[in-house]
Amino acid sequence: MPIDQRYREEAIEKVKRVGKVLRERIEKAIKDIDEEDLEYGVSIEIIGNDLKSLWEEGVERNNYMEVVSAEVMEHHDGAYLKATFRNGAGDCYADRYISVWSSGKTDISHAFSLSFNNVVAKVQPIDQHSFRVFLKSE
Repeated sequence: MPIDQRYREEAIEKVKRVGKVLRERIEKAIKDIDEEDLEYGVSIEIIGNDLKSLWEEGVERNNYMEVVSAEVMEHHDGAYLKATFRNGAGDCYADRYISVWSSGKTDISHAFSLSFNNVVAKVQPIDQHSFRVFLKSE
């Protein structure tokens, strides 16, 4: 059964809201960063309680995502399945990374990517109130 287009659009709107807030915070933070440093990549931290609730709604609990890749990896302790799901449009998108080991252990992590003004940013949560942002110029 195909996905309801309205459901898909609502999910993408949630991602766009997260992207808008992140873009505003990152633009303020990079004003003080030397452009030469951005060429090699810079890591910064963003703190904000309001951002956490947006993150949870738009990234972690956002159910609509498309499969970007899936592969079976062989390791010395057994095989595992690695899958990446993505939701977004244009210059911002949310990724969900899932790894399932043959032992049954499952890991889920999230990241958010956006690009603006020739800068690419990858955002990952650190704890309840802060996020790590890796910035690099294109």
